[in-house]
Amino acid sequence: MIDYLRIHVLWATESKLRAHSSQLISTHFDGIGMERDGVAYRIPVRFRSESWSVSGPPLDVDLSAATHNAVVLLHDDFMHEEAALWGRYVANLQADMAARGNADVYIPFGSPTRDPPLQTDIEGHIQYARRDIWQTALTTPSSRDTRLLLHLVFTLRQHLRSALGSIGRDEPLFVSHAKSDGDSTARAIVDYVNNSGHDVPLETFYDAMELSPGDDFKAKFDETIGRGTLLAIVSDVYDSRPWCVYELTSAKRARRPIVLADVGRGRISRTYPYGANLPKVRLSLDRPLEEWIEPLLVETLSEGLRCDLFEAQAQRLLDRAGILDALVLPRPPELFDIIDRAAIAFTIVYPDPPLARIESDLLRKCLNLVAPGAKLVTLSELG
Repeated sequence: MIDYLRIHVLWATESKLRAHSSQLISTHFDGIGMERDGVAYRIPVRFRSESWSVSGPPLDVDLSAATHNAVVLLHDDFMHEEAALWGRYVANLQADMAARGNADVYIPFGSPTRDPPLQTDIEGHIQYARRDIWQTALTTPSSRDTRLLLHLVFTLRQHLRSALGSIGRDEPLFVSHAKSDGDSTARAIVDYVNNSGHDVPLETFYDAMELSPGDDFKAKFDETIGRGTLLAIVSDVYDSRPWCVYELTSAKRARRPIVLADVGRGRISRTYPYGANLPKVRLSLDRPLEEWIEPLLVETLSEGLRCDLFEAQAQRLLDRAGILDALVLPRPPELFDIIDRAAIAFTIVYPDPPLARIESDLLRKCLNLVAPGAKLVTLSELG
């Protein structure tokens, strides 16, 4: 079976640090995003480092085994010692990737010790992520690990959106928050992301203060949420604020990626019911900014990547089956998804595993009332 996305990590065998980074990538993408009942979406990761002979290159990468491939180069001083071998290997691989059009993406990370890039990349004007700068800008090894994952997930999302025809349409990070007790957290995130010293070019939307006088702020909120990823700063009063509820509900209605960041300190008198069914991250705000903001961004962009991949895979299977009347949900279905629609599609597709009986019985009772005959199917059931 052909994978939809496969990641290939290239690194020099002798480098223990690169082995660590490879394992980091493998662990993260082995269970990316939402997990239910021990089942999580998995992106396969393959390594290329060992030579099959004393002086030969690693085994060739089989690009045909996936619809899209990401080739991650972890350059360092050990790879630089064999620059000619790795240069030929990467040049051949890039030629194979180019023959597949815009299907695949090359993501190189520069040497922490400032060794020059591979000659083929110098000639091709290929930008490397500057890990040498991270050595001083980021204070701990874990923060440098997180920055690598942030670059990788961001670049994967950008490329896949381009490959699927969304190029030129930026996807902002909409930071939803209550002014009274969530503003400082939201502002810290936005300021951190927009700091010119941070080299991941995320776009953020903070609040109506970013608009020009005379702008329709509701229309701008709708437009931004409808093409963005929603990061909700769930403080003690978040669920009681009408605009917060509106933003969260709008993102759900548009089937956009959503992550909840829990910063609650006391008692929440009532949880907004449609804020459920979403991934939630507990924040420890007493740590340095890089130790909680960047992990949160990795989780948020990873959830976005999971949603992107699920929707693309579901649409591919629906097209193959000739099913036109379908609703693709990036999360398990809930009553909101059924009631809050003018018309219900005959087939509703959602991520594996299948819903437990309590949930599915409630949904089927609802469907029997509003859309008799409609089917709930997971991606594997559809396949």
